[in-house]
Amino acid sequence: MFNKTFCLILLAASLPAFSTDNAAAPATSSELPLLLTGTLQSADRQSIVAPMTDNWRVQVQWLQSESEPVTTGDLIAVFDAGNIQAQIEQLKSSLINHQERLNQLNSEHKQAVMEAEFELNRRQLLLEKAGIDAGVPLENLSQYDYEQYQLEQKRARTEASKAAEQLAVARITADAALSKQQLQIEQTRAELNDAENLLSRMSVYATQDGNISYGNHPWYGTKIYAGVTAQPGWIIAELNRKENLYIEAWVHETDLPRLQQADKLQARFDIAPDQPFAVKLSELAQQGEKRQRWGTALYYKASFSAASLPVASPMLGMGMLIEVAAE
Repeated sequence: MFNKTFCLILLAASLPAFSTDNAAAPATSSELPLLLTGTLQSADRQSIVAPMTDNWRVQVQWLQSESEPVTTGDLIAVFDAGNIQAQIEQLKSSLINHQERLNQLNSEHKQAVMEAEFELNRRQLLLEKAGIDAGVPLENLSQYDYEQYQLEQKRARTEASKAAEQLAVARITADAALSKQQLQIEQTRAELNDAENLLSRMSVYATQDGNISYGNHPWYGTKIYAGVTAQPGWIIAELNRKENLYIEAWVHETDLPRLQQADKLQARFDIAPDQPFAVKLSELAQQGEKRQRWGTALYYKASFSAASLPVASPMLGMGMLIEVAAE
């Protein structure tokens, strides 16, 4: 028993001791530089966004080629507008029908009012005649005739009052029917204007000179192409100018302090890894965003600027590696 215990003590004494310095050795990994993936972007860009339609999706019918330069006013994207064009034709036909119905109602109610006015005038003339007959003194007539004339006057006054009421009702009915039909026309015209405005957004024209850069599918990360079905709000492509260039990168929320405290920033293009160049953090988003394909963490958009680029003719969208290190 004593021999076994003594051997264990000797074995323990022969093992190397782990000092606090050795335990901290893995921490040297924190001294490694933070690496970010960036892309070359232009501040002067026009985004081509899938328009809002009455459907939850819209098809990209045609896109300008990425290899061809674009000048201001050129057609650069066309979205499928088949349903909208059919809707416009239907609304135009409805508008014509509503206007014809308005003319028809106008004629019908105009005639009804004229007939009511004629009836009122006739009843008023009959009332005047009955008043003349009723004004004959009793001594000049028999008791029967006198009372008959008085009764005729009352009856004529009642009929004249009814005719006046019918005229008022005819006018109110005409105004209500015409106003209702006019509102129907205005509603259809407003719907037609909305549809035509939507149709105009289905064709996108360039507002500046530059080159087209296709966007990425938000679900699959693949390049968007003509014929793809998109949802409203998706960025289909961007028209960029080669002026006001900057570098765009997304920073994980846990890496923000290292970026903000960095003393040295340099980048190198993927096509020229042996030509590093200095960059400067010019803008950092105040609020993070979730990137579906990257997980549940928040990512902050960062913009970097460079005094010069080592590539002679840089192309927008070129990838690069950004090294963030502390001296």
